[in-house]
Amino acid sequence: MIGAPRLDCAVDATMSVIEGRWKTVIICKLARNGAPMRYNQLMNEINGISPRIFTIQLKEMEKDGLIIREVVSRSPKCVVYSLSDRGWSLVPILAELAEWGLKHMFPNMVDLNDEDMSARENMVAEI
Repeated sequence: MIGAPRLDCAVDATMSVIEGRWKTVIICKLARNGAPMRYNQLMNEINGISPRIFTIQLKEMEKDGLIIREVVSRSPKCVVYSLSDRGWSLVPILAELAEWGLKHMFPNMVDLNDEDMSARENMVAEI
């Protein structure tokens, strides 16, 4: 967790757990995959993240109970990551945020025909 959340704002408590450039991306990738992912497999799914930052984000997310880190073999060491129940509970919230982003940040996508609406739903469903 980046900092102590304000006690007078419940949204701040939530944001303190998911803030960080890559945390929501990591949650989306794990949710979309639906199965545990190896470190390199997950990192390769995320364009532009450095290994150092990726490791920091994973450690913070594990500490906050959003993901589960599991060592599945000792030699060679194989570590997989998956969403915890707490992490899965954020997926519908992130889908709503994605819908808001499509509507307000990409307003040209709001007035879509039926075919385009299906593509838009798929974009949100990718979370």
